[in-house]
Amino acid sequence: ENKHTSFKPLIKSDLLNYTDNIYFDSSQSLQFRNRYLDRLFNQHVISFSDSAFRIIASPIVNFSFGNELMEEKKLFNNTRGYLIQGDLGKKFSFSTSFAENQSIFPNYLHDYIEENRIVPGQGYMRIFKEKGFDYAMSSGYISYRPSNMFALQFGHGKHFIGDGYRSLLLSDNSFNYPFLRLQTTFWKLKYTNLYTEFQDIHYFSSNNLANYDQMGFAKKYMSAHYLSLSVSKKLNISLFESVIWRMNHAPGSNGFDVNYLNPIALLRPLEFSINSPDNVLVGLNAKYRLTNKSYIYSQIILDEFSLPNLRENLDFWANKFGYQMGYKIYSFLGVENLTTQIEYNYVRPYTYAHHNPQQNYAHYNQSLTHPLGANFSESLLITRYRIKRFELDAKIIFAKIGMDYDTTEVSYGNDLYMSTGNYGEEEGLSDLGTGRPSDFGIEMYQGNLSDLKSYSFNLAYLINPYTNTKINIGILYREFINEEKQDKTQFITFGIKSDLFNYYYDF
Repeated sequence: ENKHTSFKPLIKSDLLNYTDNIYFDSSQSLQFRNRYLDRLFNQHVISFSDSAFRIIASPIVNFSFGNELMEEKKLFNNTRGYLIQGDLGKKFSFSTSFAENQSIFPNYLHDYIEENRIVPGQGYMRIFKEKGFDYAMSSGYISYRPSNMFALQFGHGKHFIGDGYRSLLLSDNSFNYPFLRLQTTFWKLKYTNLYTEFQDIHYFSSNNLANYDQMGFAKKYMSAHYLSLSVSKKLNISLFESVIWRMNHAPGSNGFDVNYLNPIALLRPLEFSINSPDNVLVGLNAKYRLTNKSYIYSQIILDEFSLPNLRENLDFWANKFGYQMGYKIYSFLGVENLTTQIEYNYVRPYTYAHHNPQQNYAHYNQSLTHPLGANFSESLLITRYRIKRFELDAKIIFAKIGMDYDTTEVSYGNDLYMSTGNYGEEEGLSDLGTGRPSDFGIEMYQGNLSDLKSYSFNLAYLINPYTNTKINIGILYREFINEEKQDKTQFITFGIKSDLFNYYYDF
């Protein structure tokens, strides 16, 4: 059936008769006489329940080592943590997890982390033994379902909107954030309200404020609405809108605006009616099921879109938009458990950016959508095959990016943290740039034209389906070339990991 599956994570109680792992075939359970081995391979480490509640707990691990072959660099990862989940009666559920990490990454990731001060998707870093990084991440939520129609979730985590590998609306690419999620389901509709708090970890330091290291991080907020309609058993269409506004109590600036708490108002007219300088995005997500085991999907994102200028001048700077097209099949060539996915993403320059970078569509030094930011196109192919507890997956990515130059303050539309106008000059902040090169003649891939090629292959054996713990061997080849640098990376890793979260290192 065409369920509403594009807003993730799914709320468990939306799935009738859900189990711990609805994707695992219980017939593949390994048989052990020893109860400890049975628990290791087939169950959670701790599990107890009665008629009123149910609690489970398991460790989270990722112990791996490897070599970067071209640089002869030793790689490793050491992750320890836990996952605890539970149901308290029929209306309350909760989940909490924590992971502490020390890692030595391949050089391209090492350079990215040093420049941005964060590990992709996993927060702020500290130096570990000169060559590595120490970082931690905690997640959790509590859910309340007063009736079949309504669900409420409050927590600290991230979300993903879409049916593809990437999302141009909202992705789990960046770090966790506090959120309140309200969900209403009736007839063929599912309506989701999402309220969040994001952080700009360098805004105060970039503004040269005294004692900025004692001020915490600059805050901003997002209010988002997502309406999903099952048009038929095969077609689902969803509408998305969001607004980001900053916390600033300076004269003439907005603070927390209660208008954006309205759960059903259209945000674009609302923003216009209060003469707001805030950042509004609107989008569309669509999914059409071709067969029981295949579907096509698409997304469109519009940011300060100008229809008259689009008709007359496609190269106008404020024609900020992007789109995605994809196809996924679960039994490719008739082979059971062979999944293949192809996807294309395209985002115009300056999309998601803003005149004031504190109101960009980003959080914790990362884009809230695609890890490449804006001013790029990307083609990817993903193939996965599972036989019993063995899994193989291969991924090929080709991307073309117009990056900003390291030696200039002009924004060419890739870096979301550079101003789309002259905000840097207005405030005397060179870190935020001096604006765009022109109003017209804005072309795709302008700036430092960069080519990215990435090939990866993984072979894994599934130890425990409830925690998705695997023994894994992986190989990656990456090539990144532009006017300023040529990076070639090739590495191999081996280890054991609880594969519960998405980490996007493929950029």
